[in-house]
Amino acid sequence: MINDYILNWIDLVWVPIALLLVRKGQRVNAILFVLVCALTLRIQVELMFEVGFANGFFDFFDMPALMRGFIVYGGFILVFLGLSRWSHERNPYVNMAAAITVYIAAFCVSTFIMLL
Repeated sequence: MINDYILNWIDLVWVPIALLLVRKGQRVNAILFVLVCALTLRIQVELMFEVGFANGFFDFFDMPALMRGFIVYGGFILVFLGLSRWSHERNPYVNMAAAITVYIAAFCVSTFIMLL
């Protein structure tokens, strides 16, 4: 039971990783990005359960939607944290624009993957 609880919230491990990887002025954006991605993943998975397709509409993958979401959002979080860490631009507005762009891309890709 406790393993299921830990597994359901394993993506919050990205919060301390974000604190360690990004620069001081970008930490709030990075943490908000990780939390919004985690919340969006939960909403998408709940929607898939409510419509009755917990493994996707086409049942293309055997793994549940939550695991697919962990993989997709984890990849996009890693990309965003890497971009934030090694970007030469320290303007917070550029970082916020990058966060919004990567979030929209992550949402679109995860929606497509969850439908399969």
